[in-house]
Amino acid sequence: MTSHLPLIVGFGGYNAAGRSSGHQAYKRMIFESLDASASRDTVAALSKIMGLAADDEAGVLAGTLVRRIGAEHFDADMTPLTKKVRIETVQGKAATFTLSRRQLPNDVPASWHVEPLDEAGKQFRVTVVDDLDIRVDAPEPIAVKTAGQLPAGFKPGEYYRSQHHPRGLQMAVLGASDAVKSVGIAWRDIVEQLSPDQVSVYSASLMCQLDNQGFGGLFAGRLNGDRATSKQVALGFNSMPADFVNAYVLGSMGATAASAGACATFLYNLRQGVEDIRSGRRLVSIVGSSEAPIIPEIIDGYAAMGALATDENLQKLYGTDAVNHRGASRPFGDNIGFTLAESTQYVVLMADSLAHELGAKVYGAVPGVYVNADGYKKSISAPGAGNYITMAKALGLTRSLLGDEAVQRHSFVQAHGSSTPQNRLTESKIFDVVAKAFNVEHWPVGAVKAYLGHSLGVVTKWPLPWACLPMVFCRA
Repeated sequence: MTSHLPLIVGFGGYNAAGRSSGHQAYKRMIFESLDASASRDTVAALSKIMGLAADDEAGVLAGTLVRRIGAEHFDADMTPLTKKVRIETVQGKAATFTLSRRQLPNDVPASWHVEPLDEAGKQFRVTVVDDLDIRVDAPEPIAVKTAGQLPAGFKPGEYYRSQHHPRGLQMAVLGASDAVKSVGIAWRDIVEQLSPDQVSVYSASLMCQLDNQGFGGLFAGRLNGDRATSKQVALGFNSMPADFVNAYVLGSMGATAASAGACATFLYNLRQGVEDIRSGRRLVSIVGSSEAPIIPEIIDGYAAMGALATDENLQKLYGTDAVNHRGASRPFGDNIGFTLAESTQYVVLMADSLAHELGAKVYGAVPGVYVNADGYKKSISAPGAGNYITMAKALGLTRSLLGDEAVQRHSFVQAHGSSTPQNRLTESKIFDVVAKAFNVEHWPVGAVKAYLGHSLGVVTKWPLPWACLPMVFCRA
């Protein structure tokens, strides 16, 4: 069987820097280095999706990259919280209140005395002769007020009929659409050259859809007094990004699947697409992921692990009473936790023979994706032997394709760079050991999470400019 080389012929999506296709998000990250013409174009492109004037540079810069959580997500100073409160009777005095028939429990507690207030039985007076446990709304500031958010004012759901769709799925539709359009060849013209089985889609979300339209609303419904909807279960599945790309963007009837694996979710799916094309089973594969985790409950969970940069610790880090939200994510520097982010990123892979036939523009090649387990270990989240193996395999393939000089003088590392103290040490150690094994003396290392935050299962590397060189991915 002929072996094909998987080529990247399109990429797109949205993150805190804006739109990925056409290197637009990358230009926002290096905005200070652009010439006047490129700066104007970047501001104009971002202002369009942010609902700003075309020349509002200040608004564009303030409303992109890592920054303070905006009101479009929730009020970070008055974040919803419910507290349990016990009302104790004092010296035998009963507590009295009024409820409607709908609010009255089906099983009235034994300590409640209920009497109707009208003949229709719509209102009731409740007298409680014992202590009463209730829940009250008590919003308070959240400890973590920083996130990598989509550009302020950008609403993914306004670009198609998105009623009842969780935010992460709205983002998946737009991200995959951006990637497919970036190919420059109409999708219908591509599929005319293929049978349905020669197309595949691999996509997932690590955290599922945890806002009110998905699992979040489902799981909190009973406690909040809300009813489950017929859509929350289905739309909450972590496989929904793949299903939405098939149904809303491509109309594909080819192969599809969803793989999830912590920070490597994108790479797990990319590996499936690469193997599809290398084996000849498929000629086109759309690969990506979408995450929308900027939700108080998710932030609380990671904060409880001590994994996030809180406002209090940012003040200590910078030695000031002011909070530098923009500078919260500091890979490989003095840091105190990662910065949660939302993002959707997709790539279009195509077999080299088909790309040549269609005259597609080639941004790069992905000859290999490596993922290895770490063996026995006490801490699941800590790096292990598998990280060294994957890095070594990636460098080994690069050397076999391009030679020692390419590895030693022309390669670079786009690091995980999560901005945690543990990652700062362990990932640096991995790079150091592997570099020595391949005689790499000067190895440039980048970490775009400094600009975009940590988008969990979504790879953050796509805003970088592509070169027409093989790219080898590994979980490190």
